[in-house]
Amino acid sequence: MTEYKGFIFAIMFIIIFAGLVSSIPADLLGLGESPDVPSPVDSAFVSGFTDSESFNGTVFSNYQYSYALNSRTWVCFAYGDTSLQLGAKILYGGFLWLGGYDMVVFGDRGQALTWAEIEENAEEGTASYPMTYVTGGSSAGTLIVYWNTTAYATPALAWAADALNIIHGVGIQDTARMDVGSLLLGLLLLQLPDCPLLINLLLATPLYACVVFLIWFIIKETLPFV
Repeated sequence: MTEYKGFIFAIMFIIIFAGLVSSIPADLLGLGESPDVPSPVDSAFVSGFTDSESFNGTVFSNYQYSYALNSRTWVCFAYGDTSLQLGAKILYGGFLWLGGYDMVVFGDRGQALTWAEIEENAEEGTASYPMTYVTGGSSAGTLIVYWNTTAYATPALAWAADALNIIHGVGIQDTARMDVGSLLLGLLLLQLPDCPLLINLLLATPLYACVVFLIWFIIKETLPFV
């Protein structure tokens, strides 16, 4: 029984830890005097964004444009003359985590935003989309797309002429929140917002230690020669 104490402890630790994280009341996930989780702001006032990135087709290389915004590295993917996608890189120790991105959903338009949808949604050459992360559903800011309708009848024509302008903006609201999924992912990938790396590492180490122990225990019990 003694040799199974570590196994039982690891299992109980992970179960209790997961239960505590998942049961955090929503009001404790970001409410405060100076929350730092981005949320959409009124797209009619670009100056209302606390941080933003503006670009058009001229900055793309191999149909991609990378930029830093709100302490994350973003990549905008343009697929020829048809659509675009947006995602934030998932970094671990400064490196891309298994090629992963936190992709976003553009309002009710899904993960890919087409020029036809932009034209359908636009008013006087401007369309706005509140964005949320696919994983977790928390806010990823607002995307504004606009073009000169006098010079270009459609956004597709404006894109072909490098005249389709895109703004990715984020703003801070007093009720900003972080969902549990993003909180747990940030903890495991050492990317908790406004948390020193050493403190994040100390918080994540027990969980990683239990996972490693479980893997070792399963291998040891499965393979008789270990």
